[in-house]
Amino acid sequence: MHLLDNYSQSFIVTNQQRVDAQREQFKISSVSIANNNKFNITVQNTGQIPINITRIWIQDTTISTSPAKYNVGQSVAPNGILKNIGQGSAFPTASSQDTYSMQLVTSRGNTQQFSVNSVGTAPLNIQFYAFPSTIASDFTTELVMVVTNNQTGTLANLVPTVTKTASTAACNLSATPIPPSVSTLAPGSTAVFKWDLKVTGSDGKFCTYSASLTNGFPGNMASTTATINAITATSSNWSTTWGIISINYTSLKWAQNGGTNWNTNWAIPCGSGCGNTDVWRMDVTNNDPTRSFVINGNTTLVLFGSSPGSNAATQFYVIKNDYAPMHGYLINGQTIGPNSTGTLYFGSKNVGTADPQSISKTGQYAVSILIFGYWNTVQSNNFFGQNIPYEGIIVS
Repeated sequence: MHLLDNYSQSFIVTNQQRVDAQREQFKISSVSIANNNKFNITVQNTGQIPINITRIWIQDTTISTSPAKYNVGQSVAPNGILKNIGQGSAFPTASSQDTYSMQLVTSRGNTQQFSVNSVGTAPLNIQFYAFPSTIASDFTTELVMVVTNNQTGTLANLVPTVTKTASTAACNLSATPIPPSVSTLAPGSTAVFKWDLKVTGSDGKFCTYSASLTNGFPGNMASTTATINAITATSSNWSTTWGIISINYTSLKWAQNGGTNWNTNWAIPCGSGCGNTDVWRMDVTNNDPTRSFVINGNTTLVLFGSSPGSNAATQFYVIKNDYAPMHGYLINGQTIGPNSTGTLYFGSKNVGTADPQSISKTGQYAVSILIFGYWNTVQSNNFFGQNIPYEGIIVS
């Protein structure tokens, strides 16, 4: 009986260990190369039992044919987050020019394998736009660079650069992009960089720029052109007085369910049954040098239409009440002064509705931002309307 008891006890322990290993769940939530040139890895325990990260294997595939083992020996509780893996003195230094393959191992033998790629490893999806592409002389447009990580590994240290390739106008480009760099970009994620460009000259003059990544894949770039278009009516030239409304595309942010954090990524979590309430905010600029623009908050809206899909679009009007976090918002009758910027908050699906609403289903959406109002030098019933298309937003 004693031997049978020992066997039964050993079987129970072994079976429990097998069950625990199957219940163990964790993911790599972020990977970056910190300022000290060491990896900074964050692990999230998504399961219901504690996890002990025992070691990590790191291989610099650019210069080495075999991985090296480094001890971690740190635990993370259920739903907990473990940060700064790779920051200790025993861990190796890293180069943003090299490609790395890594594998985390737990005490139960489970693993998570991931990689960190150099931006020069392979071509990336780079798009470059001028918003708007035709402007009046002495006005400012925005050059927007969109970089999508179409690789299987996380990219490290994305630093954008622009080069003027041709011009017949005077081109005044802001020295530093916003943001100046992105430390890491996960597979499938997008980074957006912006420059302000002031163009001066006569009708038809232009400025052409190309955008690429510092130390990126050779020839991996995109180009865009901003052209001067003098707006005329009969014998009058309105190029210096005609009003233009623009938005800062990188300022589009969203918050959910009364949350206090404004998010900048393009993937909005849908949640259970898409029950999240959503509020969007963006910066709107009045580029007119002399006149104020008066917002018509009852008609200014954001249209979310399925892409591809039916023509039916969900409408979100300027929200009418404070929404966490507290803000000063532009509503019906408020103004944006000459050469000034104001922030609009969208959330209500019906005119006059105060409560924020939600998108009804997951999918990819094409977005149009419809700005309505009038200039303070004309009658209030003569509305000015401007349709500003947006590249799109993913709801997952």
